[in-house]
Amino acid sequence: MQNFPNSADLGYGKFDTGVVTARPQLLGRVLGLLTFAFLFTAAGVLVGSNLGPGSFLLALIGTFGCLFTLLAVRNRAPANLILLYAFATFEGMLLGPLLDRYLAQGMGSIVLDAAAGTAGVTFLAGAYGYTTRRNVSGLGGILFVGLIGIIIASVVGMFLQLTALSLIISVAAVAIFSGFIIYDFNRLAKAGQATEGDAIMFTVSVYLDMINIFISLLNILSIFGGGGGGSRRN
Repeated sequence: MQNFPNSADLGYGKFDTGVVTARPQLLGRVLGLLTFAFLFTAAGVLVGSNLGPGSFLLALIGTFGCLFTLLAVRNRAPANLILLYAFATFEGMLLGPLLDRYLAQGMGSIVLDAAAGTAGVTFLAGAYGYTTRRNVSGLGGILFVGLIGIIIASVVGMFLQLTALSLIISVAAVAIFSGFIIYDFNRLAKAGQATEGDAIMFTVSVYLDMINIFISLLNILSIFGGGGGGSRRN
């Protein structure tokens, strides 16, 4: 039987490992949590669509409130799971009005294509990150710098309203967040031990990567489809 040390550091800080999950079980746990998180996101989309733009402030506060609270109580069950699914629901509420705009313009097929593209990118990037023998730990700093660049460019783009700039930002975002998926799954593959809190924080990381890829693909596809691009979030 394998013996584990009493603490782990998987990028979220060290904490006690009262309940330890081995690597194969950790992958299954993260994928299971992701599945349920997106089910709650779908429910949030319906709520956000029914409430309309008026739900934006509530959803935004709820999203950040749940995320910051989750960071503090990640190893406290069942609060950690409740906060994860509440976070996913509020994210869905933020997506609801955005998706409504695409549907209102007859771009339902673009939404489906973006969802399929997100699933494909996540599968390929995740599989590579999990199975590669290459050391990709150095990607973290590079990706973070790229993320800061995207945020700055997005702020500039809000004022310039240039379609070409919006396209460049979205393409870069797909590349950056695909890199984050590789990085996250590689860390997951190298995790010799993990708590429930680890699994939940891995889930949040991959979830946010997928959401940003989805929104970026929506923008890219709408530009090439003649829609001029839509709003995106980082």
